[in-house]
Amino acid sequence: MDIENNFCEMYHKAIVLAVTDQVEKVKSRIASTWVKDWMKNIEGPVENADDFCQRFEGFLENDLGFAQSSKVSIGEDVMTIKVEGCRICPGNELLREAGEATLCPIIPTGLFALSRVHNTNAALLGVEKDTRVGYCTIKYSTKGKK
Repeated sequence: MDIENNFCEMYHKAIVLAVTDQVEKVKSRIASTWVKDWMKNIEGPVENADDFCQRFEGFLENDLGFAQSSKVSIGEDVMTIKVEGCRICPGNELLREAGEATLCPIIPTGLFALSRVHNTNAALLGVEKDTRVGYCTIKYSTKGKK
């Protein structure tokens, strides 16, 4: 493990432990801030699903850069974010090992993006974890426009 990754893991763990009683609120605030910042760079809502996926994927990969890869797709009433090489997960793994709450702001970021940018009523369907730390698929219901 290189020192930069070790710092990120330890920093993430320390932040989460510092706000233990407010983890859910902090997670939502981080996601809300990220989506608000992204919205400043795009021109209004993105109604077309393919365009939304392309733009959201670009935001996740280029602006946030939290993972080696974050592929976004929308199919039959479901949006998926396939994450590979997440830089947040190793810090969450340290928290899990210590029996502490974890914090993944990417999950609510998808919800806020769907709601605010794609004007879709969205709900989290679940997160499918790979056996490797940092690999998962996040799924959202995208039934109906607001």
